[in-house]
Amino acid sequence: MEMHQVRYFLAAARTLNFTRAAEECNVTQPSLTRAIQKLEEEFGGLLFRRERSLTHLTELGRQMVPHLQRTYDAAQAAKMLAKGIGKQTQAPMALGLAGTLSPELGRALSEVVGALPGFQLSVTSADATSLLRDLLKGDIDAAVLHQPRELPERLDTIAMTRQPFAIIAPHDSALAQRDPADWRDLAGMPWIAGDGDVVAEFQAQCAAAGIEPEFRHAARIDSDLVDLVATGLGCALVPATHELPATVKRIALDSLCIERTTVFATVSGRKRSAATDALARAIKVRSWR
Repeated sequence: MEMHQVRYFLAAARTLNFTRAAEECNVTQPSLTRAIQKLEEEFGGLLFRRERSLTHLTELGRQMVPHLQRTYDAAQAAKMLAKGIGKQTQAPMALGLAGTLSPELGRALSEVVGALPGFQLSVTSADATSLLRDLLKGDIDAAVLHQPRELPERLDTIAMTRQPFAIIAPHDSALAQRDPADWRDLAGMPWIAGDGDVVAEFQAQCAAAGIEPEFRHAARIDSDLVDLVATGLGCALVPATHELPATVKRIALDSLCIERTTVFATVSGRKRSAATDALARAIKVRSWR
């Protein structure tokens, strides 16, 4: 089935006159008739009944109209989008985001909007593991995420920020009453696991202090960790600058040293869209803290 056959069929279905349909499509009537006959061969039945001056759709033809109309409309929309992208009047980008949209990243996006009027942003929020999978599959164009210890070789990254981590606890927990806390105060507290690399580093530092934290629950996104801590399920580690509700307290702990680098990641060797390339350049020239 070719798109011109669909267009001829829809014109004939609308006019119920092969001569007028051919004129509307700017083709000869025999060409239009042959195209519709090929559709009938493909569908295995007649689409029209032609009785002298009276032409009408068969039952098969009536059922095909809405389906073929949607097919034609979708093809036209895709064609217009492709033309827009070629002229840079349409510059879509799917961006994966692990965490919140920082003010500095927001300013970089604003620069892209100013430089690329057709910029169209679609944001997907997820944990770093899911975003890496979607990025490699091509479901998103780029991702802002926390750099894992074992970074896939296929990725190109631009370092953005380096975040220190802090312990948070329910405001009415025993740990929250310690300020500052000691490593021994962590023993016996329930913990909520988040980023795997952060958890591994925390466990290593706890082992050096002679304690073993018990991780009972898990969440992949920092905001979910905060919500679980707020319900009293346990303690967790989140970026030290993460905004906290009144029911959650940040715990000071001497010698805790866990940091995580946030990067802008794209797939190495994959041609970047105009929007992705513009955002990469805007991120690269900024002074990140």
